[in-house]
Amino acid sequence: MRILCQSKGKRVTCLNLIHSRSYRSQSSASMASLSGIDESLQYPVARRDESVVDDYHGVKIVDPYRWLEDPDAEEVKDFVQKQVELTDSVLKNCDVRDKLREKITKLFDSPRYDAPFKRGNKYFYFHNTGLQPQSVLYVQDSLDAKAKVLLDPNTLSDDGTAALIKVSVSEDAKYLAYALSYSGSDWATIKLMRIEDQIVEADALSWFKFSSIAWTHDSKGFFYSRYPAPKEGKDMDAGTETDSNLYHEFYYHFLGTKQSEDILCWKDPEHPKYIFSGHVTEDGQYLVMCIEENCDPVNKVYYCDLSALPEGLEGFKKRDGLLPFVKLIDGFDAQYEVIANDDTVFTFLTNKDAPKYKIIRVDLKEPNDWFEVIPEAERDVLESATAVNLNQMIVSYLSDVKYVLQIRDLKNGSLLHQLPIEIGSVNAISARREDSVVFISFTSFLIPGIVYQCNLKTETPEMKIFRETIIPGFDRSEFHVHQVFVPSKDGSTKIPMFIVSKKNIKLDGSHPCLLYGYGGFNISVTPSFSVSRTILMRHLGAVFCIANIRGGGEYGEEWHKGGALAKKQNCFDDFISASEYLISAGYTQSRKLCIEGGSNGGLLVGACINQRPDLFGCALAHVGVMDMLRYHKFTIGHAWVSDFGCSEEEEEFYWLIKYSPLHNVRRPWEQNPDKPFQYPSTLLLTADHDDRVVPLHSLKLLATMQYVLCTSLENSPQTNPIIGRIERKAGHGVGLPTQKMIDEAADRYGFMAKMLGASWVE
Repeated sequence: MRILCQSKGKRVTCLNLIHSRSYRSQSSASMASLSGIDESLQYPVARRDESVVDDYHGVKIVDPYRWLEDPDAEEVKDFVQKQVELTDSVLKNCDVRDKLREKITKLFDSPRYDAPFKRGNKYFYFHNTGLQPQSVLYVQDSLDAKAKVLLDPNTLSDDGTAALIKVSVSEDAKYLAYALSYSGSDWATIKLMRIEDQIVEADALSWFKFSSIAWTHDSKGFFYSRYPAPKEGKDMDAGTETDSNLYHEFYYHFLGTKQSEDILCWKDPEHPKYIFSGHVTEDGQYLVMCIEENCDPVNKVYYCDLSALPEGLEGFKKRDGLLPFVKLIDGFDAQYEVIANDDTVFTFLTNKDAPKYKIIRVDLKEPNDWFEVIPEAERDVLESATAVNLNQMIVSYLSDVKYVLQIRDLKNGSLLHQLPIEIGSVNAISARREDSVVFISFTSFLIPGIVYQCNLKTETPEMKIFRETIIPGFDRSEFHVHQVFVPSKDGSTKIPMFIVSKKNIKLDGSHPCLLYGYGGFNISVTPSFSVSRTILMRHLGAVFCIANIRGGGEYGEEWHKGGALAKKQNCFDDFISASEYLISAGYTQSRKLCIEGGSNGGLLVGACINQRPDLFGCALAHVGVMDMLRYHKFTIGHAWVSDFGCSEEEEEFYWLIKYSPLHNVRRPWEQNPDKPFQYPSTLLLTADHDDRVVPLHSLKLLATMQYVLCTSLENSPQTNPIIGRIERKAGHGVGLPTQKMIDEAADRYGFMAKMLGASWVE
């Protein structure tokens, strides 16, 4: 088994042997409550309507809590309120919760910076002094000049729930277009500000979602995408509705005009699920539009030569008709991302016949003649490429879930320099092709945040610290990070897992352990810093782990497909294998093991506690996709069919029904009468304005678990709590204010500590 060790900033690669000793707790298989809650919980009784039955290809499925799908119904609001009261009654008995909140608040109160970006002759960056609800956008005339506040979203709401989810500065740095979201919703409104005097213009563009903002180089306006206004229109509490997002449209907005006058550049009513995004090339000549239909890493590419429009975009004010796009890629065969162009010669990052990605080039004059610039690597995944310093590019690779940064020649792809970075994650590379100075944002398990400045004009470019987040009292030398590779269930695959803990812990099975996973949508979970998890390790003696299970993008598209569709069960098997490893290696034991995941990771947690309730002491499932038979009917759920499949297809229905968390809640003491055990203590987290994974998923699962395991029996063996935390004025994580982050972390980890019997140590 390979292990990669990190200690005091030094990296050592070594072959080692993990001693496989079993520390299985006798009590993990017993019916005894692990929760430490002194009194039995009085769960609210939710109405069951057994008459709601769906026929899936001849299979009848009862959906007794269908009524929980209506967020505006008084009965649903009453259900939510009773669950909030129940959860509050449990959390108030979690004795370390207040200590966690105090300590998290103290460590969170440190200045944080994003990488600056340059437009025109100005620099822009986001900064949070520590406990500000939202980060503030600053502007400065040079890197040495005094910065001034350009836009402070904290002044736009009393409770900090107004968030800047996208900003775009015009080429001449005279205007700022910014998208404002409220209460965590994906819906946003684009506003416009004059940068010189910070005057907010009258322009307001509504129903902006899943879109870029791309200025034309004359700074007269910008391209953006939007959905048609929902039928409820302005009377709607945006973000609480569940209607499907369909009929995306691509527009151009001229400054100083009404949204109703915007030019419709593209639509495709025959394909209502298509999503459009556009950007203008750095030379200002081309508008490149990408079209996606779902979450698969594939897209179409159309382009429009803006310089060839006889009357410019103004000409389209006078006549109907869409922009004259040329269809360079008109199929969903692969992903194509523009890196740079020299007139008609375009360079793309793609996974075309390259599941680990490569860089290719094409001349628009010869659209069938493509050639490779950087071929696909044998093992490492080419994550990104950014054109810089005129004829160079910075490329980032993912090598066994660790970032590698290189400077390469843009023309021929040859390697020029390797940039030294520790084990961690590159969050952003901020530069344009004309820039010789690049800013790189970096974090790791033990590095809160560094913005590096790299001058590419020097003979050997160096990574100099430009800004760094320093947390008083945090000493990285107290902790140890290493990576193990766990055999999969069938032994055919090695699953990477990072293990972070205090140094020199004894592998005697005594430690509380938090295992996090995601496993979906080609998303890679890489090392990052967490104040709250650091506190768990320092004060609760916890071990924190990330299992990089299949379904993610850690090893490219084959790794992704290995945990999707008919192979989704691999995700759960991999996560269970990682859990079993942590027990057999002596890090923890079942009753001290907590699993956590959000969104697709919430589905992961929900499926795993159904399949192996004996293996875990606690489960934290954030905003999870829990009803796998109906998820595609709500908001943007239809885009996830590429990863999950759809119950409307018979073969895919049989994939989904086997693991759908909502449909697989069973009483484990009846399933295994010779080894009686119960479900782990479970906290389902959701939010009222989550319009990505709508709250009905968590609410229906909560009602189902409480009924099947608790209220349907007079003296239920299920004594571990099954509760839900339902946040108000929050969504899928978009724009969550700092205080809400702190409160949620204190609640969920306070719950975890109580359920695992973890004690606080100063």
